[in-house]
Amino acid sequence: MQSISALLLAAAALRGISAFPQAEVASSISYGGCPPFHGNFTIHQYQLYPENAYFDTQSCLLYMGCLWNATVGIYNPYTAKIVDILEFPGTTRNPLFHIGGVGVDQQSGLVSIVVDASDAFDTGGQDISGTNYIMQWNPYTQELLYKINLTETTHGLYGGYQDVEQDPEGNVYVVGTYPSSILKVSKDGKTVTPWFVPTPPIVTTTAGLAGLAAQDYILLGNDCASGNLWRFDMCSSTGIPVTVPITPPYKIGSKGVCDGIRLPLKYSGTVLLVAEDLSGVSVFRSKDASWESAEYLGLVPWNDPSIFVTATVQIGNSLYMVLEPFGDAIVPGQTSGNRTDFPFFDITKQVEALVTA
Repeated sequence: MQSISALLLAAAALRGISAFPQAEVASSISYGGCPPFHGNFTIHQYQLYPENAYFDTQSCLLYMGCLWNATVGIYNPYTAKIVDILEFPGTTRNPLFHIGGVGVDQQSGLVSIVVDASDAFDTGGQDISGTNYIMQWNPYTQELLYKINLTETTHGLYGGYQDVEQDPEGNVYVVGTYPSSILKVSKDGKTVTPWFVPTPPIVTTTAGLAGLAAQDYILLGNDCASGNLWRFDMCSSTGIPVTVPITPPYKIGSKGVCDGIRLPLKYSGTVLLVAEDLSGVSVFRSKDASWESAEYLGLVPWNDPSIFVTATVQIGNSLYMVLEPFGDAIVPGQTSGNRTDFPFFDITKQVEALVTA
C-alpha cells in the first residue's frame, strides 16, 4: 500500500486527474479542490464494515470507521483502492471496542477517531461500564497525537460515544448516545470538558443524540429520544441545546432509528442529511444556514432491512449513503463477519430533487 504521507504530498496532482477507472467524471471542478466523482461504487475489502465515513478534501481520500474490527479504512475513490487499514494495539479486533465515528479537521488535516465500548450499543445502554476513547491521528507523520480515556471524565455515568466534530479553533466534540452528552476536547488534547451532560436522574437506556454536524460555530445534533433537531453554540463555555422548529412538523427517527448526520459542503451549510437506519435519509434545509428554523424536505428511501443507512458522506461533488450490514454472523474466533463487498449508493440526484422542488 502507498503511504498516506506520499498521497498527501501528491494531492495537488490528484486534483488534476481527468479520468478514473471507477468514477464517472464531470466537466467542472468539485468542491474542496478534489475532482468530480459520481455513481454507485463498491469497496472490495474483507471485513471492512464501515459505520461512518468522512471525505478529506485535502487528500481526496475517504476515511471510514470500521465497526466490528475497530479499525480505520482509508480509501482512494479515484483509483478504487484501499490505501491503508489503520490498526490500534489493544483496540483492533478486541470485542470490547468498536470504531465508528471519524472526522477530519479540514483546516489541519488531523483525523479524530471515536473508540466506543461495544457493550453500550450491544445492550441498548443497559451496560455502559466499558471504556471509551477519543484518538487523534496525524496522517502526515502517521502517528497518534493522543489517545484520551473519556470514561475518566464521565465516571461511567453516561456513554455510547459514536460521532465527532470540530470547531474552527480545532477543538473536538464527541457525542454520546446513552443518554445524550457531548464532551469537548481542547485542541492540544490536554483538557476534556463535560460540555453538555444529562441531568439526573440519568437513564442510560434512553437513546439520545446520535450524530453531530458543524458549520462554523454552529453545532447540530439529532436527539433520537425527542425526535428533535438541536442547535448548539460552540462559542459557549457549556453546551445549551436549542430546539430547531421544523416545518412541516417532523420527528427525527419516526421512520426508522436515527443515526449519523451531515451538512454537505456542496450546499454551504444550508442542507442537513439525517441517516435513519431502516428507512433512508431525511433531508432538511435552513436557507440562511442559521438553523434557527428548518424545513423538512422529504426522505430518500432505503428498503433493505438487513442493511442499515448509518451515515452519509460527500465525495467530490456527490452524496452517498454509508451502508452497514448488521445481520452477518461473526466468524468464529474473530470480531467481524465474512463479508467482502461494501456498496456506497449515490443519492445526489434524489437529494437535489428535494432541494429544488
